[in-house]
Amino acid sequence: MVRIRLLGAVAAATDEGEPVDVGPAKCRAVLAVLALSVGEAVPVSRLVDVVWGGDAPRTAEKTLQGYIADLRKGLGRTAIVRTGASYRLDVATDAVDVHRFRRHVSAGEVEAALAEWTGTPLAGLDAPGLGPVIDGLVEQWLGAIEVDLERRVNADSPATVATLTQLTADHPFREGLWALLMTALYRSGRQADALAAYQRVRQHLVEELGVEPGPRLREVEGLILEHDERLHAQALSPGSAAAPRPTGTVTFGCCEVEAATQLWVEHRRKMAAAMAGLDALVRAAADRQGGTVVASGGESLGVAFHRADDAAAWATQLQAAVGEEPWPGGIDVRLRVGLHSGETEERDGGYFGAAVHIAERLAAAGHGGQTLVSGVTAAVLGRDDLRDLGTHRLDGVPVEQDVYQLGVGDHPPLRTTSARRGNLPRRLGRLLGRDGDLDTVVEALAGSPVVTLVGTGGIGKTTLALAAARRWQDDDRQRIWLVELAEIGASDGVPRAAADALGVTEGSAATLTGSVVAALRSRPTLLVLDNCEHVIDGAAALATAVAEDTPDTRVLATSREGMGIAGERLVAVGPLDPAGAAVELFAERAQGVSGGFDLDHSRSEVAEICRRLDGVPLAIELAAARTASLTPSQLLARLDDRLRLLTGGRRTGADRHRTLRATIEWSYDLLSPAQRLLFQRLAVFTGPFDLAAAEAVAASNGLDTVDVDHLLGDLVERSMVAPESGPFGRRFRLLETLRHFAAEQLAAQGKPEGVARRHAWWCRDQVAFIHSLLTGPGEVEGVARLGELWPNLRTAVDWACMSGDAALADALVRPIAPEVNLRRQAEIGDWAERILQLTSPDDEDGVVFWLTWAAERHTQAGNRAAYERVVGRHGRAGHPLIRYAHASQYEDDEELGAASPAAVAWLRERGEGHAASLIEVTGVASGLMVTGRLAELDAVARAMADRYRQGPPTLLYFAWGLLGFSAKFHGRHEDSARFFAEAAGIDVPAGTYLANRTVEARAVFDQGERSRAFAILRDHVDTVLDTDYVDVARMIVIEFVYMMAAVDRLTEAARVLTYLDTTGGFGELARETLLADAVSRIAAAPEVTEAGGDGLGARQALAYMRQVLDDPAVDS
Repeated sequence: MVRIRLLGAVAAATDEGEPVDVGPAKCRAVLAVLALSVGEAVPVSRLVDVVWGGDAPRTAEKTLQGYIADLRKGLGRTAIVRTGASYRLDVATDAVDVHRFRRHVSAGEVEAALAEWTGTPLAGLDAPGLGPVIDGLVEQWLGAIEVDLERRVNADSPATVATLTQLTADHPFREGLWALLMTALYRSGRQADALAAYQRVRQHLVEELGVEPGPRLREVEGLILEHDERLHAQALSPGSAAAPRPTGTVTFGCCEVEAATQLWVEHRRKMAAAMAGLDALVRAAADRQGGTVVASGGESLGVAFHRADDAAAWATQLQAAVGEEPWPGGIDVRLRVGLHSGETEERDGGYFGAAVHIAERLAAAGHGGQTLVSGVTAAVLGRDDLRDLGTHRLDGVPVEQDVYQLGVGDHPPLRTTSARRGNLPRRLGRLLGRDGDLDTVVEALAGSPVVTLVGTGGIGKTTLALAAARRWQDDDRQRIWLVELAEIGASDGVPRAAADALGVTEGSAATLTGSVVAALRSRPTLLVLDNCEHVIDGAAALATAVAEDTPDTRVLATSREGMGIAGERLVAVGPLDPAGAAVELFAERAQGVSGGFDLDHSRSEVAEICRRLDGVPLAIELAAARTASLTPSQLLARLDDRLRLLTGGRRTGADRHRTLRATIEWSYDLLSPAQRLLFQRLAVFTGPFDLAAAEAVAASNGLDTVDVDHLLGDLVERSMVAPESGPFGRRFRLLETLRHFAAEQLAAQGKPEGVARRHAWWCRDQVAFIHSLLTGPGEVEGVARLGELWPNLRTAVDWACMSGDAALADALVRPIAPEVNLRRQAEIGDWAERILQLTSPDDEDGVVFWLTWAAERHTQAGNRAAYERVVGRHGRAGHPLIRYAHASQYEDDEELGAASPAAVAWLRERGEGHAASLIEVTGVASGLMVTGRLAELDAVARAMADRYRQGPPTLLYFAWGLLGFSAKFHGRHEDSARFFAEAAGIDVPAGTYLANRTVEARAVFDQGERSRAFAILRDHVDTVLDTDYVDVARMIVIEFVYMMAAVDRLTEAARVLTYLDTTGGFGELARETLLADAVSRIAAAPEVTEAGGDGLGARQALAYMRQVLDDPAVDS
């Protein structure tokens, strides 16, 4: 066998040590590239680039063939294999010294690694393309040297001083070497020299890099000054001083690999090695800055720091190290990093809560090579290399965040919620053994409007669907919307679930499905419907509507059966290979519960376990969770008893379902009676829950709160309950398959009603707390908490209504009823109609209250027929609240102004202050505005602005907005700008309509920035169309007409101007005041007619405006 040396000069020799001729320098460069990727195909283009750089001759490929022929003469005819447009060095990996060196380093075999090192890699070779590889090898060597020198400093400090002095001179920025030199000098009795060494390295760092020494060097200096005895005990390595974990206010850094799914699919073997290398880089950089690695999720890692400056230095050094690292051939690892500072929430050795959540979301919003910093952290840093990227709403974060970029570099726009790229989870489980399936799904999506992944429960359909969605998004840059149907109880809830996921209101379309379709029609989308089997009819109806009416949208569904609709393509999801990916999955999960799990010593048993479990991923994960207490052989023996009747013969989907069922039953049977009892009771939670929720619902009849606390931890350890981090701390969830099983066991015990009642009571208490937030300064948090509670609240309302408990249903919904208007939560209108059915006709107040919100839902949707049906069924047409509702539905401005004050007074008399405040805005103030009573409007709005200075923010926002519009109608433009600026500075909850976006566009336009103004207005049109919030089109039309007239696009202005005639008094007032000049110019242009706009509805007007604003010529 030929052995190849790259450390030192590039050379080769036989096993007997006889040199082999490997030709001239360019020939050796070819050998070096092939040897660095031994066993892997290297493209010809890569070889040409390394050998010739940018000066490759036209005959480069032919010349390369000659070099390959020369190498084959020395190495052997079969040593280099041609594969397509690539070459592969076909020798054993250990035949190349670099790979032996790296293997020893990875294994921690420092002495063996250093023995392989015979000099600078590729010495004497002029190959600039291999520079990063050389630097990476030197970095690994220096790391090994540091470990070796630390041992030698502990053994004989004076003997290491000369070596360390030379190394620090050669590598002056490597702080670890300086720390060892200072320690060695101090232990040799040379304290002054040790402190002088610190001053030298500090001078290097400050003058050359502009940074102070890191925590490790500062710590060593402090120990020297204090003559600390620890310096005599051992050399101070990272963490040896047992620095405490960061607590209190902590800066969290989160990093994740861009396009990780695609890299895993295309370079699986290389990616595994790359992620191990990335983990080492993250930890090394964290050690240098005194950070604590707190989360490791393969391609996502998190680090906690005491100081924001240390976190920023970590991010900068990490990005540089990743950029210089010689990743395995074909892999381009690029990191997105997010930094945020906040209070810690700790449990079981981990960090949870909003601070961690925001750091993760910042990382998800960025791009490869980019580091994003929250406004909180930026204020602490005070650096001059922070670029303000504006205010953004991060996915899952209730409050908008100021975002900054750390360092230089141009990147695409952030992936924030404001860009409406969808709601795909940031962290996706690593896809194992599904490369071919993933390709099949993506190919199916390219050719079919609806693709359904079918397979038994627990087979991995959701994981595959999410990975395919991520690939689709990375390839086509389309937005992805995930609709989780597991929480939906009936088919008629599917459109509502889709609308909630997309943020769609029940707008101008006749049905909610129509609103969803209309929103999807606005731009290409992939809609993922997950867990369709129990609502298959509803899912099929939605998928059909989407496929028929939105040609640029694809539907990807997961189900245990196909939907049976036209154009649907089924992709069967089978089990994992029991001897391959299944074993890998088992080992990954087992190592998560038992760090000492060694697959090499039990591979055959694990493979047999996976075979007995039919390769079903969920069954494998449940079994692996038991390795904390059982060896694989013990596990196999116990499983054998349970699964014996299911083995043998050709396995079908039904068989695999029985295998999963048997595995779940086996896992359940291994629980203690108390654990089983808690598991059963947790089935009532259809959404996330925290420990307090579990205690409130499950602590009864045999379990107390202390029991629940301990038992919940037991269930998490056994993978029966999944923990997750959310914006308000740690949450728990049951996977749907396990929840259904738990519900069956609870029903079999005959005790579901008591648990359901306690769950509803818990939801009632949560709603009461949320109401206190919604009506004060904590409104933003209240809306976010309501969103988190919603799946459980839906379940509780359904149970209360089905049980006929009108009082409980009322208590669950009444505190949040105004959200049907404020944030377009139309499902509250559904609940209001159900509660009306339970309310006694003699309960006048109850009927009127719920009839108002049921009617409001139809007013928002513009559905007059539905409005008339519900009001006609319950009467009370003369009541002030119903008069207000009727005036709103029919845009009767005079009646709105007349009825609203009495409606507000009625609500206040009955303690419904929040609802009264809302109608004061939507009824009293709006009525004054549209009827031109602007002086009265000013008085009302000013009183509101004073009243709501302490919250809720939305009502304060509306007050300033009303003052702004009043000033605009009066022609007081400076006052208007000031009022709208006040409104823009208020943090309002997600889902609140931001009227100031149109005003912002006007302000920018008036400053002469026309392109930017058009872009702002265009984005706002997109948002309105995406959410079907089209009843606000009138606000956008005003600014569109104003701008188009100003740039002499009178035809375009005239086309949408007549839409204002359909908006009652508001449109008339706008024509006479805000648009008077534009209207005059249009009327004076004989070639322009407004007739072209006749018949435009709100959505048509919006679509037309977007079309115009998309035209590059609009600004010419």
